[in-house]
Amino acid sequence: MQVLALLGSPRKKGNSDLLADEVLKGAKSMGASVDKIYLDDFHIRPIGEVIDDSRNREDPRADDDYPQLLKKFLESDLIIWATPIYWCGVSAQMKCFIDRFSSYFRNPHYADKFYGQGHIVLCTFGRDDYEHSSFITEPMKLTIQVLRGNYIGDICVPDCYQKGKILEKKDKLEKAFILGRKAVMFMNDKQK
Repeated sequence: MQVLALLGSPRKKGNSDLLADEVLKGAKSMGASVDKIYLDDFHIRPIGEVIDDSRNREDPRADDDYPQLLKKFLESDLIIWATPIYWCGVSAQMKCFIDRFSSYFRNPHYADKFYGQGHIVLCTFGRDDYEHSSFITEPMKLTIQVLRGNYIGDICVPDCYQKGKILEKKDKLEKAFILGRKAVMFMNDKQK
């Protein structure tokens, strides 16, 4: 079982990063291999013009780091999407990564590789109202549905703006660890 965490924040050891670490620890405790990618460390250009026929698209910007990240993404059984909420959405780094799926997700060489992956969504944000999390969770549920993946769950943490604030929220960290364990069990059952 290969688990990949995609970090949308440019802030290493920030709140979404630390939350993702707990999910990864939970997954690793179940025997999974884990990896983490900081999207900000890579050159991912915004999507370029693509043709209308989505089955025959080529990525006009495949000369950046995206193809190597996509390869790692497609080799993983479970994806952890971790991002702070920036202006009612995922970070720009994560948005660029997601938008680039448009050149691949229906292409016959790639389409089946998206199928059946597990997905967990993590988000942290400064506002104190939980409803703010729907700016992340609802679009991500639709994205995962289009990719024909399995939305396993999410953890969204309000009032978590200052770096390290998540460490005060022990219940959320414990929930993240448990979600990592449960996600591996879920995916193992799906693969039988």
